[in-house]
Amino acid sequence: MYRTDRIRIEYPDDDLRLRVESFLKSRHFPAFGQLDVAVRDGAVTLSGALRSFYEKQVAISSCQRVAGVLTLIDNVHVQPNRRRPFSGKSLKVASE
Repeated sequence: MYRTDRIRIEYPDDDLRLRVESFLKSRHFPAFGQLDVAVRDGAVTLSGALRSFYEKQVAISSCQRVAGVLTLIDNVHVQPNRRRPFSGKSLKVASE
């Protein structure tokens, strides 16, 4: 959980949720549009999966910058793209 040390500005929960979602979408990370944002009394809960720790940190710091966010609860987990493991078999080159 992250707390912001700011002057307390209160927004209705629905307005704050829309502001946070809009700010995340403006960050130009397509995966941010897949995150779930819930708000209750200025406490924003961010949930979902991102591909890297870097994306997670950008999302968290972006949410903290939105006026009205008093507390941020981080439920985002990093789920990197899984690639198939190399089987060890050599690739055959087609002969002409």
